[in-house]
Amino acid sequence: MVPEFDDFVREAEPRLRRALVGCRGVDGAQEATAGALAYAWEHRARVLAMDNPTGYLYRVGQSRTKARRRLALPAAEDLLLPDVEPALIPALLALPEQQRTAVWLVHACTWT
Repeated sequence: MVPEFDDFVREAEPRLRRALVGCRGVDGAQEATAGALAYAWEHRARVLAMDNPTGYLYRVGQSRTKARRRLALPAAEDLLLPDVEPALIPALLALPEQQRTAVWLVHACTWT
């Protein structure tokens, strides 16, 4: 393999997957992350040269997968974070997709 790409995937994959959960749900995030990383491999020279390759791959993951009608977000207790409000998940599910994604991304940024 390519060591530089392997290092990139180790760092980017968890962040990318967490971000994609907000718009694709738990199951869809896995699929979207895999698709985005496959794209990254095919275009690794260009992707690795970007200022924000993970952000770019987030958009790739969004565009290459379809939103599911019934979105499944992880339960607050499954996030293993003591500061997550238990009512967060039901409240997120009540929001339109764009608003839910924005809130999820802002919240996910605090996990790293």
